[in-house]
Amino acid sequence: MKEHYKCPNCRKNLNIGNSIVLLVRKNKTERGIIHLHTELGNYTTETSSDFDVKDGDHVCFMCPVCHFDISIKKNNKLARLIRIDKYGDETTIIISGIMGEKCTYEIKNRKVIMSYGEQMYKYTNPEWYLDI
Repeated sequence: MKEHYKCPNCRKNLNIGNSIVLLVRKNKTERGIIHLHTELGNYTTETSSDFDVKDGDHVCFMCPVCHFDISIKKNNKLARLIRIDKYGDETTIIISGIMGEKCTYEIKNRKVIMSYGEQMYKYTNPEWYLDI
């Protein structure tokens, strides 16, 4: 079984091939589609051609199925996904909602088990993942 990413609300699969497909919103009015790479620590992204986003832009990620905002309430600069690995183990994946910011956290049983990216030390306060 290949890894799957799911919405934390409706739990529908969000990946197609090597892409996680999400809706993305910037400035409350601009909307588009974004593909994130499924490999943890790979920060390759692709957006719809009519959606202009630059490094440093704060975006809101949403589920394309139920339109749920996957931002973390205590820190809306972070968003969460559910990941099911090839063995069927479930973890929570935290990604940055700041475009170009390279930080990803894999959480299991309320503990960070892996961190990825050049800015992974930016969010060191454990409070943000205790209520996910």
